[in-house]
Amino acid sequence: MKNMLKNKKKLVLIIILILAVALGIYRIVNSYKPVVSVEQDPVNVTVTTAEIDTLYATSPLMGRIDPVESASVIPMTAGKVTAVYVSLGDYIKKGTLLFELDKTQMATSYNQAKLVFDNAKIDYDRMTLLYNEGAVSLQQYQGAQTQFNVAQESLTAAGNALSYCNVTSPIEGYVTSVNVAVGDLASQSMPAVTIANVSALEINTTLSEYLVGKVKQGDKVQVYIKTLSEEPFSGTVKAISPAPATGTLTYPITIGVENPNGIIKAGMFAQVQVISDRKENVLCIPSDGVFMKSGETKVAVLNGNIPSLVTVTTGLDNGTMVEITSGLNPGDTVVISGQQYVIEGEAVNIVNE
Repeated sequence: MKNMLKNKKKLVLIIILILAVALGIYRIVNSYKPVVSVEQDPVNVTVTTAEIDTLYATSPLMGRIDPVESASVIPMTAGKVTAVYVSLGDYIKKGTLLFELDKTQMATSYNQAKLVFDNAKIDYDRMTLLYNEGAVSLQQYQGAQTQFNVAQESLTAAGNALSYCNVTSPIEGYVTSVNVAVGDLASQSMPAVTIANVSALEINTTLSEYLVGKVKQGDKVQVYIKTLSEEPFSGTVKAISPAPATGTLTYPITIGVENPNGIIKAGMFAQVQVISDRKENVLCIPSDGVFMKSGETKVAVLNGNIPSLVTVTTGLDNGTMVEITSGLNPGDTVVISGQQYVIEGEAVNIVNE
């Protein structure tokens, strides 16, 4: 029995030794097999050239499009409307008759004043002749003169009151509202007609203390009206207040808006981009070309198709282009897309050449 157990143990040991030897031989054989490397495709990148240019930064202002001139016509006297001569949307000249008020009472007052004036003038002319001949006293002459002056003032006032019954336009433009009709009582409590001159448009808004020293009259600006177009319209700074508006810390500014096709309408909201900073003759690249790595600002520069990661210092950045103050030279080829995947020294595939 003991011999059988010893034989089994020997058999197990032999098997273990055989397996160990076989494993060793397998490992030795495998160590001599060639290593198969998996070749990766090069990173696709787009590039640009670092260039000297003028760099602008802009700041937004919000405002409403206003007509360059507008008028709310309120009659100088209250009265019943007897005729209306304009309609909504009519284009009218300055001085155009808009509507008429009942003239009955005013005409009666004017006729009475005219009669009084005519009599006073006859009396004054007669007194002047007699006074020059020494036939009447100075007191009598001055009395006639006073009566004539009073009658003249009364006639002028009555004439003005009568003329107020013919309500005319103070400006040239389009009729934007008509709030009276024949038979209505026109009063001085609300505009009867409104008119806007939209031959030119402008935006009235304000500048902050930071911007007021950076913007000047005559500057060109871009005007964005999202309800009309994604592309900007052209504008020009017409005026800037030298002092803040009362009770505020902002400075009023007026911006003229070009409207060659007539598609911009008064009342629309607009965003104005004014130039808040400007640098000339600076080295620029697209802002997308700059990235952070290990806490440093980097740019991937290509020599042929081999990249180097260069540490740079940036200056003015307007969100599209960025100033490079150190680390690059004019003419350097810079990666602007795919640079996050670039490995220094490993060739890349340039896709925009």
